[in-house]
Amino acid sequence: MAPRKEIYRDDYITTFLEYEGKLVRLVRSAEPFPNITVLQTSFANVVAAAKPYVTAETCILNDQRQAPGRNDPAFEEAMGSIRKQLYVLFRKHAVLVKFSVGKLQLQRLQKEDKLDRLVSQDEAELLRYLGF
Repeated sequence: MAPRKEIYRDDYITTFLEYEGKLVRLVRSAEPFPNITVLQTSFANVVAAAKPYVTAETCILNDQRQAPGRNDPAFEEAMGSIRKQLYVLFRKHAVLVKFSVGKLQLQRLQKEDKLDRLVSQDEAELLRYLGF
């Protein structure tokens, strides 16, 4: 694995800079967000921490393997807004999931978001897609 620099951490998300600053890796913990406000604050902090490092070459790998499943309407609406704010910063987007059900859910959301990203259970596949 490429050397990494931690740029943000809270109870829900750890964010790293890898591949000489060309990859931001967001790693979701197993800790559930207690409410939408905490969700929004956590991701706002991720965006603020990542922005100084983002260039035209920077990609994001969102590791959701530990994330608790959740698809209630309020959560999905908040996450839709967050994805648009977060992914617009990056050249390419990839999401790492643990189970095929997570892949199916994210592929459904991808159509709704109209944001291109590769979703896979294979980290090596995602890294190749992102150019690493």
